[in-house]
Amino acid sequence: MKSAWLCILLLGAPGPALAAGSCRPEMLRAETLGLIKPLMELRIKQSGDQFSQDGRWRGVSPVAPEIERRLQALLENRTAAGDEALAFLLNVYLGEYPGEELVCEVTNRGGRMLPLIDAYARCTPLTGLEPFPKFVRGSGTLPGTAKRNILRGRKCRYEN
Repeated sequence: MKSAWLCILLLGAPGPALAAGSCRPEMLRAETLGLIKPLMELRIKQSGDQFSQDGRWRGVSPVAPEIERRLQALLENRTAAGDEALAFLLNVYLGEYPGEELVCEVTNRGGRMLPLIDAYARCTPLTGLEPFPKFVRGSGTLPGTAKRNILRGRKCRYEN
């Protein structure tokens, strides 16, 4: 009887096990990759500079100002590649405040971001720098937050 229930549960549950196997990530489009890859290379370096392998804080990385400058440029980039870059970054940990700015900008861009948010949360595209270090991998919460804000018609402000 137990094995019958197990078979029903395994065969009858279409959920995450099947969905996870269907993700075949592709490389970001060249234009988007050109925006993202230099930022991600710096973010990976920053992570290594600022944290030891066991998570101890070492201090601010010298690349932090350049990351901030590049992120600001992306937040102001209203092209299709800019939209794709921001949707991708929702799946990366940039820090608390940069993450808030990112969610705010994606929220303000509205409904045009929803297909990208859904697609990239389901199957995050590649940059060629994977796998990301643990202090760069996102928690998975930002795409949902941005999507909920958009669906609720919210707008927000952040300092440029």
